[in-house]
Amino acid sequence: EDHNHSNLTRIDRMFVDSFSELGLKQFVSEPTHIKGRTLDIVLSNDNSLISDVIVDSSSNICKSDHFPIYFKVKIATKNRNQAKRKIWNFKKANWDQLNQDLLRIPWEYIIDSRDCESAWTNFKTLLFALVDKHIPKITVKSNFNAPWFDSECFDAYRKKERAHKRFKENSSLANELKRDITRKEFRNICSEKMRENLYNSDDPALITKKFWSHVKSNSKNSRLPECMHLDGVYRTQPVEKANLFNEFFFQQFSTASKYDVSIDWSNDNFFDIDFDCIKIGNLLSAINSNKAFGPDGIHGKILKNCAFSLASPLSMLFRLSYNSGDVPKDWRLANVVPIHKKGSKESIENYRPISLTSLVMKTFERIIKDELLIRVNHLLDERQHGFLREKSCATNMVGFVDNIVVSLNDSKTLSTDVVY
Repeated sequence: EDHNHSNLTRIDRMFVDSFSELGLKQFVSEPTHIKGRTLDIVLSNDNSLISDVIVDSSSNICKSDHFPIYFKVKIATKNRNQAKRKIWNFKKANWDQLNQDLLRIPWEYIIDSRDCESAWTNFKTLLFALVDKHIPKITVKSNFNAPWFDSECFDAYRKKERAHKRFKENSSLANELKRDITRKEFRNICSEKMRENLYNSDDPALITKKFWSHVKSNSKNSRLPECMHLDGVYRTQPVEKANLFNEFFFQQFSTASKYDVSIDWSNDNFFDIDFDCIKIGNLLSAINSNKAFGPDGIHGKILKNCAFSLASPLSMLFRLSYNSGDVPKDWRLANVVPIHKKGSKESIENYRPISLTSLVMKTFERIIKDELLIRVNHLLDERQHGFLREKSCATNMVGFVDNIVVSLNDSKTLSTDVVY
């Protein structure tokens, strides 16, 4: 309704009065509707920001009963620089030479004679030095590029644009042919990259991941909103939002348990574990290299492609950590990623944490778990379905549903009154 109209309802008056309460000024002083009413408004709490307000009642730019409004906003804006990061270009990695150099290192002199933390630090230093030597790095400039659009596509795109520019300047037959050739090359490279990006037998969940990568590249939206809040506290800066997530996730954990149990470790050979190099190599070869790595920075593709070259030093590290009871700091840390569950994305409480831990540590845990199950498997009830291989919620539900069906069908001998 026109804000200058005298016959305003109570709700209309409250709406108009809210302008002055919030310090807002209405800059449109002419009718914006064909019936002579001012239905469109321009509000600001700073008179110097808005200028040259024009209501163009004679314009036919849009087919509407409202007139277009033109105005200028005096405000300086800055384009946010896209974060740049360097990543390894595994497509051009020299895996053969990297494996040969890893096999030449005398790991027994580097690991066995040191404490666990120092041994791990030296292992990482040598590994990363060789990885940087044999795997080139590329700079990723944007998170919104298509997931398959790499440096080769970009080079082909630049050639196509240069050829098109030369043809516009001089439309000779030679320039026209060059333009058509570069166009075709660009299309062919893009098509090939898209196919390579989609089909990869190394990751069974690849199709789902590529779908969401495509959605992300086309949405132009950040995964987290610009402003987020927790318990009435609002934050916009990345570090401040991370601190809010840290505070909320910390609140969800219970306090550490304290057990006063006397344990005698003397002459205990029952739990000696042989960290076999072949077994470690097989576990590393089976790693899903597309999964995110942890704080140690060792990518799954490095572990997978150098599995048997790294099996020997990792066997020494696992043995040293197990026998000393000391775990390197990198193995105890995790990169925590917030995942939206439901509700408003602005609320910190609507997220759950996902911990990305070291892939090396996961391999160590896998060996410990297998050895532990071998020793205690006879103590586990056959009805135990959690955390066991080839058992899950589905296998548990199969037995439960079978018992219910039997009791319903054989009501003479069995009866079910309550299901809990």
